[in-house]
Amino acid sequence: MGLIKTYTIAKLVVQRSGTGIFNRAAATNIASNHCHLVRPFHEDGVKHCATKAEVEESVKQYKKGNFSLIADGSAVKHFRSDKTTKTPESSAPSIQGLQDPQGIVQETQDPQTTQNRQDSPNSSELDTVGGAYTLPHPIWSTDELEKVEITHNPPKGIVEHLAYWNVQTLRRSFDFFSGFSSGKRTEKKWLTRFVFLETVAGVPGMVAAMTRHLKSLRRMSRDHGWIHTLLEEAENERMHLMTVIQLKDAGILMRLAIMGSQGVFVTLFSLCYLVSPRFCHKFVGYLEEEAVKTYTGCIMDIDSGNLVSWKTKPAPEIAINYWNLARNATMRDVILNIRADEAHHRLVNHTLGELDTDDTNPYPPGY
Repeated sequence: MGLIKTYTIAKLVVQRSGTGIFNRAAATNIASNHCHLVRPFHEDGVKHCATKAEVEESVKQYKKGNFSLIADGSAVKHFRSDKTTKTPESSAPSIQGLQDPQGIVQETQDPQTTQNRQDSPNSSELDTVGGAYTLPHPIWSTDELEKVEITHNPPKGIVEHLAYWNVQTLRRSFDFFSGFSSGKRTEKKWLTRFVFLETVAGVPGMVAAMTRHLKSLRRMSRDHGWIHTLLEEAENERMHLMTVIQLKDAGILMRLAIMGSQGVFVTLFSLCYLVSPRFCHKFVGYLEEEAVKTYTGCIMDIDSGNLVSWKTKPAPEIAINYWNLARNATMRDVILNIRADEAHHRLVNHTLGELDTDDTNPYPPGY
C-alpha cells in the first residue's frame, strides 16, 4: 500500500506540474513522509524520494511477486527467528514437556546445524524469497529435532477430561472414516491426512486471537500478550499446509469436506472459547499431543521403508525458506520440523490452559 500511495502522490505531482517531467522537488515536499517506502537512502546516506521511473518499476516488480526492490528490507528482518540469533544458554525452548518458558532460540554448536547454515539461503535471500512478512517462529537445531518425544499431560478435573476425550473421539473417528487406520499407510494416505488436519489445526489460534482482540477492544483493556502467540501458532499451522500442498493438491471432494468441517469447527470453537478458554487451550494441547504421534509415525514410516522416497525427495522451496533448511534438505527434514512445531504448540497450549485469562503470557514473540 505504501508503494501505491507513493506512486499516486508522484503521479498527482506530475499531473499538476503541467509538464511531462517529474518534479522531484515538489514530490519530495508532498511525499516526504513516504519516501522511505521506496528508496530509504541514497549513496550519500541521506533519504531521497524515488523518481517516477523507480516507483513504477517497484510497483511492477511488486505485482510480479519480486520483493527484492522493496526498500529497507533490513527493517523487517526482526520478523524472522534465525539460527544465528544469540540468547543465553538457559533460554533454549523446551519441547520435551511442560517446563518454565524462558527464551526463544539458542545458538547451537552442532556441526550438522552449522553446515546447514552454510548451505542455506543467506539472510537477504530469506528476506526477499522466504517472505519477510512471516511472523516470528522458532528455528530448530538438529539436536532439538531429533529429541522430540511423545508426551502426555494427564487431565485433571472435568474440563480437562472433557477436552481430552473430545480429542480422542475426533481422532478415532477421523482414522476410521478416512481409512487411515486400515491397510498400508501410503504416501497418498499421509498427504491426504496432513492436508485435512492442517486446515483444521490453523483455526484455534486465529479464533482465540480474534476473540481476545475483540474482548480487549470492548473492555478497553490490555490483552497481556496472548494475541501474538496465538497468531504465530495459527500462521505456523497454515505454513504447514502451504508446504504439504506443494506435494498434493486437494480434489473437489476434499475441498468440500474442508469447507464443511471448517465452518462447523470455527463456529463450535468460537462458542467454546467464549465459555471456557481453558477448555479450548487444553483441547488444542491434547490435539497437539496426537499431532506429535502422527508425525512421529510418519518419520518411522520414512525410516522403515513405507515412505522410503521421502528420504531423498527434495523439500519444497517454501519449507526451505520458512525453516531455514539446507538446500539439499529432504521431506524427512520437513516432517521433523513440523513435528517440532507441533510439540512446541503442545507445550504452549497446555501452559496457557493452566493460566487465568488475565495472567501475563509467559512466551515472548517468536517462542
